[in-house]
Amino acid sequence: MSQFYKCFGIFLILGIPSTWAVYDHYRLPNSVEPLHYNLRILTYLNSTDQMFEGSVKIDILARESTKNITLHAAYLKIHEDRTSVSSEAEKNSVTGIEINELYNFYTLHLSRELKKGEIYQLEMHFEASLNDSLSGYYKSNYTDAVTKEVHHLAVTQFSPTFARQAFPCFDEPSWKSTFNVSLGYDKKYTGLSGTPIIGCQKHKTLENYIWCDHQLLLRTSTYLVAYAVHDLRNSESKTSNQVTFRNWMQPKLLDQEMISMEIAPKLLAFYENLFQMDFPLVKIDQLTVPTHRFTAMENWGLVTYNEEKLPQNKGVYLQQQKDDTSFTVAHEYAHQWFGNLVTMKWWNDLWLKEGPSTYFGYLALDALQPELTRGERFISRDLANFFAKDSNGTVPAISKDVKDPAEILGQFTDYVYQKGSLTIRMLHKVLGEEAFFQGIRSFLGKYQLGNVAQRDLWNSLQEAALQKEVIPFDFNLNRAMDSWTLQGGYPLVTLIRDYETGRVNLKQTRFFKGQDIITDSSCWWVPLSFVRQNLPDFDQTIPKFWLECPLATKDLLLPGVPSPNEWIILNPQVSTIFRVNYDKKNWRLITKSLLNDSNFGGIHKLNRAQLLDDLLALAAVQIHKYDMAFDLLRYLEKEADFLPWQRAVNILNSLRPLLNEENSKQFKIYMQQLILPLYNRFPKLAERTGSNTPVKDIPFAHFAYSQACRYHVADCTDQAKILTISHRNGENDELPSNFQQLAYCSFLEEGGDAEFQEIFAQFQNSTNGAQQRILASALGCCRNFKNFEQFLNFTINSDEKILSDCSMLAVKTALSRDHLVAPTGKYILNNAKTLGEKFKKKELTGLLVSLAGNLQSPEELEQLKEQLKDLNEFEEGLQKAHDLVKINQKWQKDCSSDFIEALGKLI
Repeated sequence: MSQFYKCFGIFLILGIPSTWAVYDHYRLPNSVEPLHYNLRILTYLNSTDQMFEGSVKIDILARESTKNITLHAAYLKIHEDRTSVSSEAEKNSVTGIEINELYNFYTLHLSRELKKGEIYQLEMHFEASLNDSLSGYYKSNYTDAVTKEVHHLAVTQFSPTFARQAFPCFDEPSWKSTFNVSLGYDKKYTGLSGTPIIGCQKHKTLENYIWCDHQLLLRTSTYLVAYAVHDLRNSESKTSNQVTFRNWMQPKLLDQEMISMEIAPKLLAFYENLFQMDFPLVKIDQLTVPTHRFTAMENWGLVTYNEEKLPQNKGVYLQQQKDDTSFTVAHEYAHQWFGNLVTMKWWNDLWLKEGPSTYFGYLALDALQPELTRGERFISRDLANFFAKDSNGTVPAISKDVKDPAEILGQFTDYVYQKGSLTIRMLHKVLGEEAFFQGIRSFLGKYQLGNVAQRDLWNSLQEAALQKEVIPFDFNLNRAMDSWTLQGGYPLVTLIRDYETGRVNLKQTRFFKGQDIITDSSCWWVPLSFVRQNLPDFDQTIPKFWLECPLATKDLLLPGVPSPNEWIILNPQVSTIFRVNYDKKNWRLITKSLLNDSNFGGIHKLNRAQLLDDLLALAAVQIHKYDMAFDLLRYLEKEADFLPWQRAVNILNSLRPLLNEENSKQFKIYMQQLILPLYNRFPKLAERTGSNTPVKDIPFAHFAYSQACRYHVADCTDQAKILTISHRNGENDELPSNFQQLAYCSFLEEGGDAEFQEIFAQFQNSTNGAQQRILASALGCCRNFKNFEQFLNFTINSDEKILSDCSMLAVKTALSRDHLVAPTGKYILNNAKTLGEKFKKKELTGLLVSLAGNLQSPEELEQLKEQLKDLNEFEEGLQKAHDLVKINQKWQKDCSSDFIEALGKLI
């Protein structure tokens, strides 16, 4: 859609040509290139009508002769009579303005042609209100905990396509420029941008207002420019390798131990050493704001955080929240190199900044605190999510073309982050430590302050791999890696052994759940690394061979031929994202080793988790019987590591809603038998305090207690009630935060109206967001839906975002409770419009997928689709829910009887 706007001045109107070709390609034209911005922003926070006005002078290079300048602008009032284009030699005049609303293009038509190779200056003046949308230049506020006074602030969020809402600009990542930012504001406030202040002077006409000029910001993309005007306090300043850190937050947080304050300088030093490249700026301000569109944003020199999602190191915050926040900070600082220093050319390669930042964030956490193994746990989680989600036939590639702002924003999904990270990890494992980091450092050095496509990364890594001789001289890494990033899905590699000759035959097909495998011709370049039982070296991940594409099959004689009585395992440490199916004898050898060997035959914990995942998945598509999977699951009785337990139990839990009432009873008995040995390894829940559980053990302990109480194993629920009651009676002053939700959940599940009202009152009276989240999650365990409905009405209809967010946590819990699934689902449908207005598409999609996991019939799905058909915000979630229901219904039809038959032999 486009509109025609006349410019001010009779002489301009007379100069308008009769027709113009509407520019409607989704990318900006290449005719001009921005070189430098002088940006001046005057912010008004004192008035009720909070707004800003400003000017921008952009030095542009004419890359070709043109009579048009097209850039981005959105939701700005541009003073067209003050727009000018000039060079040292002459002034040009604007004859007309054209607007393309779909792509936010703002095109200036000029009276004279810009000459190729010459530099011009475009000057524009504009104004706008500070918005409520948490994008562009937006307003926020907080209430002082002591004085109750409301304080206002303004802060930017420009990623991915919101800089155009704050000033006219070339708002694409490839148009990097230098920036000089000058901020005007009432002197009672503090102004921040990505660089330090050079100096300030009084505003010429506004009393008590000042203008402050900031140092030059290195060549960067518009989405990484940031500034803020606020009266937050600087809690603490630190220095790391000549880089000064300041930490801004509202007064009530000043005495708190914020995770970002403690870990950020350490992370910066770690990455400088890892990449062998110093951070190029002299300061970083960490700004913790009351409201933020995302959890955090990596703006160069001004990293912003969402206060609600940034827990402290102490208090009622769960260890999981602390771990997640530590990762968030690690992720943002990895972005200083991947994204900020080296930037993708276009948003189709978003994964090229998010994947490395995710993976290197994991490495950083494990390097700084190896005893917590957080990065390894996150990798295992990502592997589980990937293998579950990418078995769908409609899953997209992580590198795909995106056009308008909505599509670009839609690229920011967990899937792109996680698969991107697993892709970088694959390169690390396949190329080995030396070649991988030589290639990464070469890539950063070669393209610093520039833009890249994924082939530039492939080329840098290929060059290093050839030097280190980890790939053949004629191997094309570009072609191999494109097979993983330019298509969705993943392969199932089937390995069949000839036990007499020692040869192995390998074949790849795309793995699907819910549809026929042979209907797809996709293929990948699959690196092949083998481990044998008599030499279980799971650190040797550099491949000896590749399964090529499009050949898809390979016959090999392995070096050091394995004996017929030892297992072979493909893909050590699950280095590459593919499933493996073995012949039955090899599966039996693996199972025997896991059951009988004290150290599980030396099989790596990630492989142990993946073996369980693969065999359960293969049974779910009828490649193997569930007898084999349950036989393998027996080894868990001895398993002392969290990762295999978590993977297996989560997969089994996803099948529970697909069983009828009678079969569910059998399933519960089996789960009780499975979990009892695990539960018995941990101290009694009632004996837990906040200090007697080592931090490294908290995730596993929480998992064990939660699953044991869920299936009423032994005395778990009684222990949870004792823990709650002892706290209420003052016998246990410290109800450990990491086990509060468990304790409250059991208390509510076994209780009645009085218990519900007690916990609900605690929720209403709490002023701590972390405590409210814990209580909300527990309230989803209550027995009576009428009580739960009271809570949902209170939270969903609240204007406080923290309360409405709590409703999502409670619903997630409720959808895992059989007695609450149906009424909660009905409530969601009846309140769909309100939910659609309050929550983002990502949250709504997660809600629908959770709901779909509990649907038993096609009729229920059709009812869901019918009631949500006119609500566009649910469209993506409905598609994913439909895909999940289709997979589940095929499982019920084809596999449930086999599952129940195998289950019946064990109870």
